[in-house]
Amino acid sequence: MKNTIYLAFIAFILGSCNYTIYDMNKGELKIAKKVSYQVNYVTIVPNNTKAGITYTDKDNKQHTEQHAGGRWEKTIELPSGTSVKFEVKTKLAKTDPPGNLVTTIKVDGETVSEEVQTGKNVTYAFGFKLP
Repeated sequence: MKNTIYLAFIAFILGSCNYTIYDMNKGELKIAKKVSYQVNYVTIVPNNTKAGITYTDKDNKQHTEQHAGGRWEKTIELPSGTSVKFEVKTKLAKTDPPGNLVTTIKVDGETVSEEVQTGKNVTYAFGFKLP
């Protein structure tokens, strides 16, 4: 019985090595209050790699798109008080050099988040609230 538990634990640890997860909620941004803000979402996925991209749209709803690789960018004007969430999920192929997922969020031209991730199953999730 002990050996089975140890084996399951080792399998779990080895299996989790293939996952890269970045998940953060920054809360309300410390920027000047305005009526609306320009939110710019950017992600760069290796060519021929599918990614699911979910973002907050102008109607304050989550919108999901499928992207086939390369650069994806969208700029949306969002009103003050909006809770923003941006998420990218993808499976990166094992290549040499390793592929990576590059993700950036800017509000009125100022970078709020910028991450570079590697691994096999990659998830980037970032949330914040506009003042």
